[in-house]
Amino acid sequence: MATVRAEIEIDAPAERIFDILTDLKSYPEWNPFTPRVESTLRPGDAVHLYVRLRSKRLSHRVEYVSKNERPSHLCWGTTIGAGFLLRAERCQTLTRIDARRTRFVNEDVLRGWLAPIVMLAFGRAMQRGFESVATALKQRAESH
Repeated sequence: MATVRAEIEIDAPAERIFDILTDLKSYPEWNPFTPRVESTLRPGDAVHLYVRLRSKRLSHRVEYVSKNERPSHLCWGTTIGAGFLLRAERCQTLTRIDARRTRFVNEDVLRGWLAPIVMLAFGRAMQRGFESVATALKQRAESH
C-alpha cells in the first residue's frame, strides 16, 4: 500500500469548499494539478481527469466516483486487473474545525502489485500536485 496525502486548514465553511470542489467547470480558474475534470459526480459514473503530472501537457485518466457526500467527502478511483494489479482511491475529505474553519485532506491510497511502481514513477509529481491543489483551494475558498 502507498499513500499520497496533502492536508491544509482553510478559513471557510465546509459547504463553500465543497461547492468549489464540485464546480468542475471552474477548475481551470484555480486547480493547477487537474485543470479539467468532466463528470456528473454521481456514484458509479465516470470521472474524466486531465492531470498535469510532470509537464505542461495534460494526461487523460478515467476513474469512477465512489462517494459524493456533501459537504464532507468526494472520492473516485480506478481498478486494474481486478484489483490485484492496482486499486487506487482518491478522497477529498472536509472536516469542520468550527463554523468558519475546515480541514481539507486530499489523499490517494494505492494498493496492489503496481502500487510501488506507480509511486516510483509518479509519486513525487503526485505529492507536489496534491499540495498545489490544497494551497490553491485554500486561496480560492478564502477569497470568496
